[in-house]
Amino acid sequence: MDITVKNLFSKISPRKARPILHGLRGMTATAAKNALFFTDKKGARILVELVKSGIAAAKENYLEADKIFVKSICCNEGPRLKRHMPKSKGRTYLKQKRMSHFTLVLTDEAVIKEDKPKTDDKAKNIKKEEK
Repeated sequence: MDITVKNLFSKISPRKARPILHGLRGMTATAAKNALFFTDKKGARILVELVKSGIAAAKENYLEADKIFVKSICCNEGPRLKRHMPKSKGRTYLKQKRMSHFTLVLTDEAVIKEDKPKTDDKAKNIKKEEK
């Protein structure tokens, strides 16, 4: 069973928020919450609230917090607030204040990170020679 939680119009740019997300995929929800709690970034504070909301939604569906995993988490670009800064010679400079949309998908099935097996041509040749 998948549980989707969203946080829309967060006042943080996606570029600053995305590096925090990469380590969370595949973790349990409580481990992700603890990891974010001890991360010293503004985006981590926003994501802690999102994970807490996901855990609460899972409890409403009779799932335990220790047995749900982060299936996917993404940060998409939201709208931009456009502001003008005065510059020299009567010009203005456009300043864009970016927003983010966060989407968290939790599942009760274990998520396995797929690592590609490392193979070397030399290792294959050595195995052939031994036979």
